[in-house]
Amino acid sequence: MPTQLSKLALVNTSTLSETKTFSVVQEGAAEASRQVISIEPNTQVIENNREIITSKNYNLTVTGVYSGASKAQLFTWAQNQTSLLFTGYGLDKSILQMEGTLQINKGFEENMSFRFSSAREGVGGYDSTTGKHTAEMSYCKNGLALFGWQEGETTGVAAGWTNGFGDPANSFDTAEFSVVSNEGIQKVGEITTDGRALYRDIHFPFAGETLTFSIEVVDTGDTNDYTGALIGIQCYNASNATVNAQVTQVISETGVVQVSKTLPATCKWVRLTVEGDNGCEFEFKNPTLQLSTDYNFVEFNT
Repeated sequence: MPTQLSKLALVNTSTLSETKTFSVVQEGAAEASRQVISIEPNTQVIENNREIITSKNYNLTVTGVYSGASKAQLFTWAQNQTSLLFTGYGLDKSILQMEGTLQINKGFEENMSFRFSSAREGVGGYDSTTGKHTAEMSYCKNGLALFGWQEGETTGVAAGWTNGFGDPANSFDTAEFSVVSNEGIQKVGEITTDGRALYRDIHFPFAGETLTFSIEVVDTGDTNDYTGALIGIQCYNASNATVNAQVTQVISETGVVQVSKTLPATCKWVRLTVEGDNGCEFEFKNPTLQLSTDYNFVEFNT
């Protein structure tokens, strides 16, 4: 069933200054557009005329009126088949995270009004090795759902997450991902020095929107030490420089821990961190990034 977005941004992650943002505008102004996500099954008829779903077609289609600069950028991306990140959100506060290239309807190329799309085929669900959704997209009320909550290609670390800011000196000494009672549990700790972190980077260039990052801290029977433990959100601009101060929330006990940040005008992406200092050791599960403070862990299993 087609779903319409409220906001959409196309991001060239290699050149963030090329980010293009589109809104649903009906009065025909420049950058007015209609953005629709559709998911359609591919079926095959087997014995007894039964149908089975063999795969699914996922597509984002955008039709609108664009400025000359936006039109030129869209055609350049399409011609060069530039790898892009598509990010946005819907009327129900679902968050889109999607990777791919775009195609333009050539029949409209001489006009300011034309259509572009990004289609792909997938079997649905998450890849068992990488943890990424097989359609390279997610659209649900959890902005972290492009990757499933499972161990990724890095042993002991949840899919999509990185241990240590790319530097072993900032990595947790212990990072273990295990399944307990059918739920994934990320353990971090046994730190010998301060300033360790797991992190996720999410492109979301929508000034004025408030994002809430949450985790659920759990006790699996180990001795937990929350000394110096916290979660945080830090904004970055198109030059990958920090914007405004990081917002943090201290972890002091089990249960849901949340931190919220209203995005400033120059924010292009955010870094979500789970941090700890010397001696810290704890476990958590089901992280979310939402446009609401009503904690609800979901994944995009379509």
